[in-house]
Amino acid sequence: MYARTKPAALKACWAAGRASYGEQYNRMAAAVQAMTGNIGVLGGCAEGVGKAWHAESVAYPHDDNANLWWASLKSDRWAHCVLNYPNVKREEIGCWPREDELDGKIPNIKAIFWHGSDWLNQLTNINKELAAIKKLELVVCSDSTITPSGLWADVLLPIATHFERHDVGLPWYKGHYYIHRPKVIEPLGESRTDFQVFTELAYRLEKIDPSVKDFGKRYTPRADRSYFDNPDAVDEEYLVAWWKKVQDHQGVKMSWEEFKQRGVYKFVFDKPLVAFREQIENGVPFETASGKIEILNTELANITDWTKTRYGYSIPAIPKWIEPFESLNHPKTKDFPFHMITPHPRWRTHSIFHNIPWLRETYQQEMTMYTGDAARLGLKTGDIVETWNDRGKCVVPIYVTERCMPGVVVLHEGAWMDLDKNGVDRSGNPDFLTLDEPSPAGAFAYNTILVNVKKTTLDHRPGWDSKATARSYIFRRDA
Repeated sequence: MYARTKPAALKACWAAGRASYGEQYNRMAAAVQAMTGNIGVLGGCAEGVGKAWHAESVAYPHDDNANLWWASLKSDRWAHCVLNYPNVKREEIGCWPREDELDGKIPNIKAIFWHGSDWLNQLTNINKELAAIKKLELVVCSDSTITPSGLWADVLLPIATHFERHDVGLPWYKGHYYIHRPKVIEPLGESRTDFQVFTELAYRLEKIDPSVKDFGKRYTPRADRSYFDNPDAVDEEYLVAWWKKVQDHQGVKMSWEEFKQRGVYKFVFDKPLVAFREQIENGVPFETASGKIEILNTELANITDWTKTRYGYSIPAIPKWIEPFESLNHPKTKDFPFHMITPHPRWRTHSIFHNIPWLRETYQQEMTMYTGDAARLGLKTGDIVETWNDRGKCVVPIYVTERCMPGVVVLHEGAWMDLDKNGVDRSGNPDFLTLDEPSPAGAFAYNTILVNVKKTTLDHRPGWDSKATARSYIFRRDA
């Protein structure tokens, strides 16, 4: 039906790609879009984040080493690196291969700066992270709230929210518009913006390390150290410079002052934007070796030494099915017979907003199970269960329904961990169960999990207070 419908948009989303070998799913979605002639046409779809319109990046400062991508490692493999150093191979942690003395040199991680993410609560195999964090010399967490990651930090840096700073909003994934975000209130308490904190750190670094001479000025060329206490004028200067780029590069005629007054600038186009229209209609070459869409990846096809790739795994030159690390076909089902998936909840964004009691009063973390499986285990809606594997264990209420596949259980990601004295998570965070093994092209295996389930006498703790009540108790306990 998809192939015969002209045009048709295939929105492959990302969930199925969050699994071992998940990149094959996304590659195949793009291949099917190309094979059916739905790329470069109005009403079709070219899967990917970039799409047909690109926002102008904000004109914040940068240094020669602003983006050391070649020195990075895969985020959910930092614990593996810490626990096994120095007996770690480069491809085990996803370091980029290099043509110099740094190739294969494993970082000796002694400190972590949590920033922009509740990593300790959200990355895979949390128990492995907890073991690793105890070996570090320093853990810093910068955030607007004390998240689970912050609880394990040596230093907490209070960061101002977007209501407490002047900025602009750029669309992510889609939406051809810009939003002006004025400062609503002054930062509360001792909080500062990320940029203020990093500016002050840059000036302090140059005091203790001669090799980073003038690092403060290089990091913040439009400001001096006084920016830490008086950011408004400098923020305005950076934003005006960004708006000048918008005017020069994207032909916007509206002044900065008018944009601030209106609050939103939305682009109006002569015709709909279609990704790769020029390639399909006018024969402009694609950025491939052949200049065409390549379903067979010639770069992958020519690799003979896979140890020189980022993860050391072979990747097929065409998209294909590869048996996951763990599945219902695996021998481990003898001990762990259920396949768990961990979708995003409607009640929070990952772990964001889990600390809002009003939201938790509408829904409490619970695990969904197929009716037949629940009957076999003697479970009914509202029962508290343990779900576990060889990586961890968590406690959560269960919701029984026909709307779940046999052999599959569903536990939403993002619940703030709540450990008891035995290391059991009472909040129902599935990342105590997830695997930190990297997929060959780097996909996170959040939906590649085998677990077992049983009824328990342990209490479920609904997220740091007692106000949340599961919908399973309110609506379905007596059903």
